[in-house]
Amino acid sequence: MDIKKNLGKRIREIRISHSLTQEALAEKINLSAKSLSQIELGNNFVSAETLCDICKALNVKPKVLFDFDFVNIKGESSLENIVEKLKNNPKLMKTIYKIITVLD
Repeated sequence: MDIKKNLGKRIREIRISHSLTQEALAEKINLSAKSLSQIELGNNFVSAETLCDICKALNVKPKVLFDFDFVNIKGESSLENIVEKLKNNPKLMKTIYKIITVLD
């Protein structure tokens, strides 16, 4: 398991699910877009401070970033496709919202 690559992919997935560009997230966390790109590619690892900033900017707990079960999803089930399907289906979005609020 390559933690740097999986963490980078997870950050990218969550960033995209929040409809943020690399530039927008980088600005929020006071990092260059190039540095964020290197993190998302798994070439660089984040400092503890940057990890906290990313969590705040994405409004997630650190454990969410390290939930690598989502990282290896391919094809039709990718997080980007799921988010797109939810955007186009308000009824499904309401159902998912109800499930999430019960689990939270």
